[in-house]
Amino acid sequence: MKLRQWLQAASNYLDLRSAVSPLADSQQSLDSWFHSAHGQFLLQRERQALEQLIPQPGAHRMLYLGASSCRLLPGDYNHLHSFCFSASSTSPGSASAVADFDALPLPSETVDTVLLHHALEFSEYPHEVLSEVSRVLTPCGQAIIVVLNPNSLFGLGKWPARLFLNQAALRHHSLRYRRLLDWMRLLNLQPEKAVSGCYSWPLGFGGSEDKPSLIERAGQKIRLPWGAFYIVRARKYTVRMTPLQPPLWRSISAPLVPNIEKTALRNPQCQEKDD
Repeated sequence: MKLRQWLQAASNYLDLRSAVSPLADSQQSLDSWFHSAHGQFLLQRERQALEQLIPQPGAHRMLYLGASSCRLLPGDYNHLHSFCFSASSTSPGSASAVADFDALPLPSETVDTVLLHHALEFSEYPHEVLSEVSRVLTPCGQAIIVVLNPNSLFGLGKWPARLFLNQAALRHHSLRYRRLLDWMRLLNLQPEKAVSGCYSWPLGFGGSEDKPSLIERAGQKIRLPWGAFYIVRARKYTVRMTPLQPPLWRSISAPLVPNIEKTALRNPQCQEKDD
């Protein structure tokens, strides 16, 4: 009986440690982690990778949804208008408004580009967040998704680390690349390109922030599978209807009107002079 109670208590402890908190409660802790040395190194590598994925021809609107309350990836990326939502009302940071990422207060098909910066894996319901992104995207709009790789050194190290450390950065969903692709295809998001990076992090032998190290350049060239993050660019495609029956309406032909000879009106006084 005591063994069963001990096993139940251990199971409850593991479930509590592995549970993902609401993003509104963990944003402040994530802000502190992203401003640490490891977080800044990761952001630098992500900025370099985004230069390969952001579309050059600027669109009209871009929405930024991030795990942090601040825009850690600054810039409008050639868009005429860019805005940011925050999930926490206590520390909104530089966000334009506060909203739940799984229920965006936007009309359907109004945003040209959505940039998700670690918003999926740190949300309680990542599939609902991705569904909202697909809803607000315009046809042929683009979604750029930045996700922590669970097959990386950080992804594998989070399992023993979060048993002893109570950090929000260690408690997130393990979204594998193939699993994310399946979700996107169900939501009419067609993947176009994917990159990975930060192969040396978090061991700290990655070289300077401006110049990638040798292992970083080799990993991007060979496409090694253990980068700390991966980024996917997808485009939204909408299926058009194919009519199976002829249309119910018919074209109506208007009768031809004969040509009418135009005669100019003459002034009566001029007519008397002519007479």
